[in-house]
Amino acid sequence: MERIKNSLVFVAVLLTCLIGMKGLDHFLARQIIAHDAQVLTDKFEHVIKTSAMEMNKLPPISQKDFQCTPASTEKLRDFVFDAIFIRWAGVTQSGEIFCESNQIIRKIDSIRTHRISENFSLGVVELANRKYHELILVRHFDDLEYTASIIPLKPSYFVPLECDDCLEYSIDFDSVPFLTFGIDAFEDEPFVSKKVQLKSAYFNATFELSGNFEFYQQYSTISWWVIVIVSLLFATWITYLVYRWQKMSASMRSQIMNGIKQLEFIPFYQPIVDSRTQKVIGCEVLMRWQRQDGSLMPPNQFIPYAEDKGLIVEMTKVLLQHVLNDIEKLAGKREALFFSVNIVPEHLDNDNLYQLLKSVVDSGQLKQHRISLEITERLPISDLVAARKMLDKFYAIGIDLKLDDAGTGYGGFSYVQNLGISTLKIDKMFVDTIGHEDNFNAKTIEAIISFAQKSGLSIIAEGVEDNKQVAYLSQHGVHLIQGYVYSKPLPAKQFFH
Repeated sequence: MERIKNSLVFVAVLLTCLIGMKGLDHFLARQIIAHDAQVLTDKFEHVIKTSAMEMNKLPPISQKDFQCTPASTEKLRDFVFDAIFIRWAGVTQSGEIFCESNQIIRKIDSIRTHRISENFSLGVVELANRKYHELILVRHFDDLEYTASIIPLKPSYFVPLECDDCLEYSIDFDSVPFLTFGIDAFEDEPFVSKKVQLKSAYFNATFELSGNFEFYQQYSTISWWVIVIVSLLFATWITYLVYRWQKMSASMRSQIMNGIKQLEFIPFYQPIVDSRTQKVIGCEVLMRWQRQDGSLMPPNQFIPYAEDKGLIVEMTKVLLQHVLNDIEKLAGKREALFFSVNIVPEHLDNDNLYQLLKSVVDSGQLKQHRISLEITERLPISDLVAARKMLDKFYAIGIDLKLDDAGTGYGGFSYVQNLGISTLKIDKMFVDTIGHEDNFNAKTIEAIISFAQKSGLSIIAEGVEDNKQVAYLSQHGVHLIQGYVYSKPLPAKQFFH
């Protein structure tokens, strides 16, 4: 079963990685193509603007004065030679050529032009004997015009191409009559395309760059070999981590179960002191895991796992067994103390803990001391009514309930109203704000204290570390202190002595 799970993890991660990396590659390719489309639109606009500026250098002409002489033809040739993007120029009237720089043999099917400024028109010449359309720029006078043929704007002139006949573009001008110009390089549907809106002082147009699959491949920056190899390595690594986590999880469970059998979950006691008398009046019982070699495992390494896996109830039973033994052996001559034992909502799902503590109370084993329960507000109780019914049984045998981490979790003050809480414990996060008046939580601690006092509840401040905090709490009527200002959590012999 475990092999099947790991195989499914491997396949799922492999497919996810393959799809993700190819998706990333496709995204990068499209970004590059979009950039090239923008480059081509900028180049096209530059060609038109530059050609218009060059045509403005030609002298004005009129039908009355103009004659096509060898000198005027030579001037047109010089103009074409000096121009950057013009390959032919002529003097025309309504499409009829009066004079030209050089003769171009072509069969013209139609000419469509659109006025783009006061003196210029942009036109498209459809040729019967050419593969591509011809783009022309016309400078108007009263009865004649200069017409210039723009060089073919092949994409390969502006962007690097490693393939032949794989890229095409079209420009649709927002004009009347409608003009479209472009280069068709392949017959299939484009694999990728990008549209760019081109708005200039001369015209508005939609530029579309399209490429076939061969064109797309040259933009693909990650080869399939790399994608497959990286995906295989990543899937193997993730599967290994999952396998290790499963082993560790199984190992942790088995170790905890063995620790329960070996009674390895022992109590450490953190004193709770009345700051008015400096006397210890009780303590919070904190769980530690003492291994067979005597080493202690920090609680954050096993308690969250134990709570999640439903092991904390059995561990609490072991803890209580140690607490009762410590009380019997070491606390017989001490003044009355309370021992607050942490519970979770799961402890209230049945009466196992109640039966255990009832037998202890009935036996007189506690003598003058008593057990308290301490429930955190950080974990939700799904059924407050059922929880209260169970807690009433504890209250009937003299065991009270304290609310830990007050103001930090799910329950809020509804726990106080519904569960019969006797004591609020102010969390360290609020105590730490003492002396920092600009901190929001500094107002919260005052609200918690005020609520507890008006509700007739006892108050214990946790995590108190210095005498300034003790003094502040004392001024606000909080005298029961738990924290390093008095003592860290101690093993049994140190605490009782």
